[in-house]
Amino acid sequence: MSKTHLQRLAMEKAQAFAPRTAPDPERRAQAWRNLAEAKIADAIERNLAGAPPLTPDQIKRLSGLLGTGRQR
Repeated sequence: MSKTHLQRLAMEKAQAFAPRTAPDPERRAQAWRNLAEAKIADAIERNLAGAPPLTPDQIKRLSGLLGTGRQR
């Protein structure tokens, strides 16, 4: 993921929360989700780039974290 893509998403989030704009809860939530997803994807890509292949159990465990979100 490029740094400029993350910067664009961060700017979109900042604009959604700017005091001069009318509150739009859905726009704010979407901007926040988009930035979070991009940061998570970037972290995964960076960590897997130099790591040995994961085992099926490791992949399942990590996938489970994504599937449950905050529900731990």
